[in-house]
Amino acid sequence: MIARSSGVAGSVDASARAGSQARFALVAVLLAGLGCVTGPQLRERARVVEEDLAQARKQNALQCAPKDLAVAEANLDFANIELEAGDAFRADEHLKLAQSSAKTALAASKDCGPVQVLIREKAPEQKPVQPKVALKDTDGDGVPDIDDLCPEVPGVKENHGCPLAVDRDGDGVPDDIDRCPDKPGPKENFGCPLDSDGDGIPDKEDKCPNEPGPKENQGCPDRDTDGDGLIDRKDACPNVPGPAENAGCPWADKDGDGVPDKDDKCPDEPGPKENAGCPRRQTLIIVRADRIELKQQIRFANGKSTILSPSFNMLRQVAQALKDAPAVKFRIEGHTDNTGSLETNTKLSQARADAVKLFLVAQGVPDSQLTAQGYGPTRPIASNATKAGKAANRRVEFRKIE
Repeated sequence: MIARSSGVAGSVDASARAGSQARFALVAVLLAGLGCVTGPQLRERARVVEEDLAQARKQNALQCAPKDLAVAEANLDFANIELEAGDAFRADEHLKLAQSSAKTALAASKDCGPVQVLIREKAPEQKPVQPKVALKDTDGDGVPDIDDLCPEVPGVKENHGCPLAVDRDGDGVPDDIDRCPDKPGPKENFGCPLDSDGDGIPDKEDKCPNEPGPKENQGCPDRDTDGDGLIDRKDACPNVPGPAENAGCPWADKDGDGVPDKDDKCPDEPGPKENAGCPRRQTLIIVRADRIELKQQIRFANGKSTILSPSFNMLRQVAQALKDAPAVKFRIEGHTDNTGSLETNTKLSQARADAVKLFLVAQGVPDSQLTAQGYGPTRPIASNATKAGKAANRRVEFRKIE
């Protein structure tokens, strides 16, 4: 009994395997069939159908084969949707229906195009030509003698065949009564141009018709806007005072110390006039072209903005350098190391920069010459990984503002 059952089970298993293999083969055949109509081939067929539909519409298929045209268009749309969804089998089915209906619509509308009717316009009737009678025109001015008030003197039609009075300047005042026949002017001024300010320049050409001025200045009086003794029309810098030998412009002063570059022995570094434009030699600072360099760091109370007395002399030298160049503006920059929070260090650096500014203003430096800015630990000049680096980063700098 056991052996027999085993045989039956084996037979069932073999049958199941055979059925499974048959189904697999069928699916493979279907997939192979679909593989032949996927991708570019289906899209090319869709393009051909679209061309057929376009031609059918031109042939008036909407009137002659509306049903076939609608079926073809609908199935083409469905085919494109199935293609986008990746269902090649259903796309192929819709394309077959679209192709068939498109061909039918194309054939049915072949002889159904719109008829054009050409209507020839009726030629306009020609009116009989009336013979013209030549009228006598003795002076040949185009005005018949019968209408010409001056039949023996050529004139213009607007003046009834009589000549117009000569008016060379075209101001409407005849030359025989025009006191300025070559310059247009109003009748009230006997044909001469108006000149309200009497400077010899007609009002219409005078930019200052009520103020006499030379022709070179377009009728306006000469002015000296910047008060440098040079009239504006001869001043190359009319809004900025400067010597006449420099065409009314101020001499160049690159370092802004008030000493012209032509007289400045140190044109890139600000210094007082009494020192020929060069910075004074100081023991604790060096005046550079773009900054004031400190030979020592400014000392503050630990964690505070209080300046300690050992730094007073150095700051007095900074104040003197600033007063020697009053036209040059500087920014006082406060910096810290990275010990503590960013917010705390930023506030501390700003407080220290403000404290330095207050000290300098107390020494006579104009407040407008200075700005103060705290940067906290954001601009280190050394590594904060070492004690020496941290010390270097805790600093105050003086930068020239361009």
